[in-house]
Amino acid sequence: MRWVPLLVLAGLCLSRVATAAEPSAMLHLAQADDVKPLAQVLQTIGQRFPGHALDAELVGQGEPRYLVKWLGEDGKVREITADARSGQILDVR
Repeated sequence: MRWVPLLVLAGLCLSRVATAAEPSAMLHLAQADDVKPLAQVLQTIGQRFPGHALDAELVGQGEPRYLVKWLGEDGKVREITADARSGQILDVR
């Protein structure tokens, strides 16, 4: 039940990727074999910061990254950058 919002968010993000400035390039990036699914990256973030995603975006400038706005159970909103290939959290602000 807890994962339902994450799955909905993952679907919204993929549709959002398709409407990016360069739709075909971003869609190709989202479908690449070496890019982890957003749901898997959100699960990794949730293990470190209990809470849920408010927004997420796949960007492909250089190395592909997920930019995630995250609301923690502590009430703090964090901007988290994760490597789209490894799923590793790169930056938390």
